Amino acid sequence: MDTDFQEPSPKTGCRLPAIIGITLALMFVTITVLLILLVRNPELAQLVRDLMVIILAVEALFIGIVIILAIIQITRFIRLLQNDIKPILEQVNETISTVRGTANMINDNLGPLMKISGTLSGAIRLLRIIWPNRK
Repeated sequence: MDTDFQEPSPKTGCRLPAIIGITLALMFVTITVLLILLVRNPELAQLVRDLMVIILAVEALFIGIVIILAIIQITRFIRLLQNDIKPILEQVNETISTVRGTANMINDNLGPLMKISGTLSGAIRLLRIIWPNRK
């Protein structure tokens, strides 16, 4: 078996680590510049603090609304299970019990007939063994 393994080219093999490295470096530089600006300018620091408090309050409000909507959806799902799926499962149980009763009735009524058929088949097989040329 002659298979050639190709080494990944430098252009395609190193893209992800390079992108991650550049992103981390940019984040570090951005955070450093922001910290220097905030330390040197207290008014800007207060403004950023106030904006962050407002943003966090709006975010908390949004999360609260989403939680309320999730609770409503869960309640609707529970009602769906109780009102729609439970009756279907009860009907399936009734059908299964009907099929089980039918199978038991057929077994009770046709059981002796199947025993007779098996005995007759065995007797015919025995006769064929005893007289092979006879049909």
